[in-house]
Amino acid sequence: MTVQTTVGGNVAGRTRRQLPPAKRKISNRLVLASQIVVLVGFVVIWALFAQSDVAKRADMSGPGATVLALVDLAATSDYWLALLTTLESWAMALLLALAVGIPIGLFIGRNSFAFDSSKGTIDFLRTIPAVAFVPLFLLILGQSQLMVVLVAMIPAVWPLMIQSIAAGQQADPILHRVARSYGLTITDRITFVLAPQALAFIWPGIRLATTTSLLAVVFSELLGGREGIGVALMDAQIYNQSEQLYAWVLTACFLGLLINAGLAVIQKYVLGWHPAFRGKE
Repeated sequence: MTVQTTVGGNVAGRTRRQLPPAKRKISNRLVLASQIVVLVGFVVIWALFAQSDVAKRADMSGPGATVLALVDLAATSDYWLALLTTLESWAMALLLALAVGIPIGLFIGRNSFAFDSSKGTIDFLRTIPAVAFVPLFLLILGQSQLMVVLVAMIPAVWPLMIQSIAAGQQADPILHRVARSYGLTITDRITFVLAPQALAFIWPGIRLATTTSLLAVVFSELLGGREGIGVALMDAQIYNQSEQLYAWVLTACFLGLLINAGLAVIQKYVLGWHPAFRGKE
């Protein structure tokens, strides 16, 4: 009786939590409306602050002038060259971080001796800011895209490695024993057992590494790059072009939003089966 009551209560609780399609659509519309209200409020506050004495002394442009400058920049080839350069550096840094952080993290998570041996070192190294490596890489590599990629890779590695360690530690040994008992090969066990289970833990690290590496790329370009959004930001600041400066800032923001939107779509189709991500967009 106790088991039946508990199971029935859990089913009833899940039923209450599941909204009907009509209410779910209304809820999504309310969320979208609230996001639009917040965006409009931000633009209004920006426009009002741009009229203040503090903003005028700092030569801060308003949203209208910034958007017009962005439209003018988008009509030039230099704008798209800088955008593509930043995207290329970001993609290289993220792929390198994925290739380094995930395998090492899974190995450490699956090996208790490796975890105990490396815990202190990882905790120490991940506290070092990426900006501290800029002078070193500038001295070794000079102003180059490789310097930007390596600097941006460093802050992206740590969330991937930490989440991969957690994925390795939380792997269910019963599933692996069942897979071995059914005669699955190592490749099949990794593909159909370990990878889906680990991806749920690693995915938050991927989301964090994606945004972190983009910020690090722009910052590295700002300090020592040769091309990209960061270099364009520095040039606009040097030549006192405030409208173009904020236009490039908006470009970086839109780029981050576009990448996050792409990750949300990937998450829906790759991890929609997982209870922790079911129904999230």
